[in-house]
Parts: sequence; C-alpha cells; structure tokens
Amino acid sequence: MKTLFNLLAALSMVLVFGGCASHDRRIAISADAPSGIASNSPFPRLKNNIDELLAGELHPHSIAAIKIISLDSGETFYETNSRLLLSPASNQKVFTAAAALSLLGPDHRMETSVALDRSGSTIYLKGCGDPLLDAEDLSVLAGEIAVKMPTKVPYALSADTSCFDDIYWGSGWMWDDEPEPEEMYLSALSVNGNAITVALQPGVAESSPLSVTTHPQTRYVTVANTSSTAKAGGPCTATISRRPGDRDNLISVGGLLAPGCAPVAKRLSVWKPELYALTLFAEQLAQQGIAVSSLKVAAAPPDAIRLRTMGRPVRKVVSAMLKQSDNLCAENVLKYLGRSATGREGSAASGIALLTGYLQSRGVPAAQLRIADGSGVSRYNLATAESIVRLLEATYRDPAIFGLFSDALPVAGIDGTLARRMQGTPAEGKVRAKTGSMKGVEALSGYAVTADGERLAFSMLMQHFTGPSQSVRDLQDRIAVLLSSFHRSDN
Repeated sequence: MKTLFNLLAALSMVLVFGGCASHDRRIAISADAPSGIASNSPFPRLKNNIDELLAGELHPHSIAAIKIISLDSGETFYETNSRLLLSPASNQKVFTAAAALSLLGPDHRMETSVALDRSGSTIYLKGCGDPLLDAEDLSVLAGEIAVKMPTKVPYALSADTSCFDDIYWGSGWMWDDEPEPEEMYLSALSVNGNAITVALQPGVAESSPLSVTTHPQTRYVTVANTSSTAKAGGPCTATISRRPGDRDNLISVGGLLAPGCAPVAKRLSVWKPELYALTLFAEQLAQQGIAVSSLKVAAAPPDAIRLRTMGRPVRKVVSAMLKQSDNLCAENVLKYLGRSATGREGSAASGIALLTGYLQSRGVPAAQLRIADGSGVSRYNLATAESIVRLLEATYRDPAIFGLFSDALPVAGIDGTLARRMQGTPAEGKVRAKTGSMKGVEALSGYAVTADGERLAFSMLMQHFTGPSQSVRDLQDRIAVLLSSFHRSDN
C-alpha cells in the first residue's frame, strides 16, 4: 500500500510540473532552442530568424508577444502570444492618439482663455486641457490683455479649471514616481508640462553656495540651498530633489560642485499646476504694469467678458504625444475626449468610456484590452499585440487621419524617441513606431516597409525581464531590421 501511495504521489508530481512546463513553453521564451517558441509564420526563414533572436537574447522567464501583418495582402507574417494581455507601457498612446484625431479632428483646438468679470475686479485664466501651454504663451496673453486693462487698481486673479475634474493623477500611478516629470500632476490649466527645471553652477568662490536658477523663473517654488562650491578638481556630487508627497513645492539643493564639473540640471513636477500657471501669469501681468492682489481657483461666471483666447490644434498635441511620448498630452486628451462626449467636466472615466467604444468600432475586441489611463503610465493597463495591430491597420485604412498619425510617429534613426535607434541599418527611415518603456517592460509598435516595398504593421510587447532595458530594445530593433530587410523571394 505504501509503495502504491508513493507511486501515485510521484505520478501526480510529474503531471503537475509537466503541465506547468507546457504552460511556460506557451507563454514564455525558451533559451534552449527556437523550437521552444510557439510561433506561426508562412515564411520559414523569417520565423526561424525571429525565433532564434527571442530564444537567444530574451531571458528564459521573460515574455514576448509579437504580431506582424502585411497591410498590402492582409496575411500574418509572424505571431507569437499575440492574444496575451500584457502591459503596453507608452504604446497605450497609439489608442489615445488615433481616437483624438478621429473623434476630435486634427484642427480642433484645445483652448486657453482670459476673461474679466462684469465688475471689472477679477481676471480669470481658464484652461481647457492644452498640454503644451508654456510660460511664453502666458507672456503673450498678458501683453495682449494689458492694453485693454486699467492699471490703477489691483485685480484678483482666478484659475478656472472647470473643464476637467480635480483628480490629479491617473489610476494605478505609483507614489514613488513622484516628483518625476513624466508622472506630473494633471490639471485643465497646465503649463510647462507641469514641471520646472532647476540648474546648478559653481558659486562665486570656494565654499560659497552653488548658483541656482529655475526655468521658468518664478516665485512659485522655494529652493532650500545647502550646497557648496568645491575647489577646482573637487567632487561633483550636487543633488536636486523634491520629497514625494510634499505639497509646498520645496526644492532641496545639496552636495558639492567644483569648477569644471559637468552641468547639473533636473526637471521636477510641481504641485497644483493651476496655481503654478496662475503665478506665472501674475508675474507676467506685473511686468505689464498690472498688479494682482490675490490668487484663487474658481470658475468664471457665465457672463464674464472674454478678452483673449489661444488654442493648440489636436494635430500638434498628438505629434508631441507620439514623437516625444508626452504623458501630459495623452492624459489631457483623454479627459478632453470625455468632456467632448458628455458636455460636462472631462474625466479619465468618461474618456475611457469613449475610447473603449472607439476602439471596438475599429475592430479591437473588448476582451483584448483594459484601459486605465491615456498614456500607459499605469500598470493597470493591459493590451495584446493583436489589439494594437488591429488599431494600426484600421488607422492605416482611414485616409482622413492616417497621414497625420503616421507623421506623428517616431522615425527610426531620424527623430523622436527612435532618433538614436536603428541608425545606419535598413530600418532607418523605414520604420515608424511608438516606443514604450517601464521597469521590466519594453514595447515597440508601428509600421515598417520591407525591401520589396511591402507595408507592414507590427507590435512587439516584451516584459518580465530583470536585466537592462537596453538589451531588450536592441532585440526589438534587430527584429525591425529583419522586417525592413525582408524579401519574399528569400523566404
């Protein structure tokens, strides 16, 4: 009986672990042989080349999902794990960008306006999501309204953020990403990417504090400077920081910097972007001779007199979103989409509802994605390589937006986040794709042209690796080069 029990136990262990091994081969990359890759392709040479790259260069416990199709013939060139839900990282932006171009239109403008109440005592600066508004724009606005305003009495200045809700971060964003500028706070009234750049230089003499400048120059942040200038040839240990969770915009500068050290500069997010914009605007008004007595956040009354409006076309916002992977552009567009759909204050939730419906209308199955934000910062986002390729194909077949969408994508070896990738290879200038990167996640999705001139759409999602991201990016680039070098006659 004991022998039978031991035999059954051993058999059960074989079944359990054998099942696990089979499951691992289906979704993970085997380092032993290309045969461990569960892939499909009608082109044996291309299949073997990609399989060998995956098996040889991706960690055996990592995951790769790839889908490549011909936009000319419609056939699948290659796929592995193409329906596996993974983190898309910033590839999420291709969904947001396509929806913005299609639903809002490329020439629709995201506006910022200045208004005056009927009593003539309060100036309202209203933001409606323009993510590219900067200090120079505020200077222009201040100069244009100054000629219309009496300067004898001070004005109250109010930030009108009523276009959006007041939720300042995306769902699932991580607290320890603050104060990185890529995880900036969100507001309908945004300026300078809702971040500030702090730069350091050696002081006037040894042991004197370092010289600190901010761009833009403003009183909105406070700098606590405990740094010191080291003697020539001394250490270069200067630091710039803002503690996560702080709500006073206190920037700490410390350490040592000697003459001859490399320049030190850091970009940090700021708390309450609407007050940041309002402070910058007040400072510009002061230069025009208009005094401001107070700052507040309040919506303009319906009968306020509009003095000036400026706007940014959606095409420019989408270009920054994709070329530079600008997260603020994506998040503000998502909320703006929600506002356009409901007529009420824009929210991520209302934007996601509209975006989900749009993607389904483009052939993306609801079961193949989960949308948590517009940019891909949240690890709650999930997508499949197939869902991304379906969107890319649908966009390619939409002449109203494809040219703008394609032009906004980074070009291999030329510009955007692909400027330094695939240079000097057959992929240079022939691959247009959105990058995506988070710790343990790398993604690349877009379009390629083969050596035969055949047009392809592809998506590569790779994650669960612990090594350097650069090696995974290199792997993706090598696959992109294979596509750009592809000849049907060789396969």
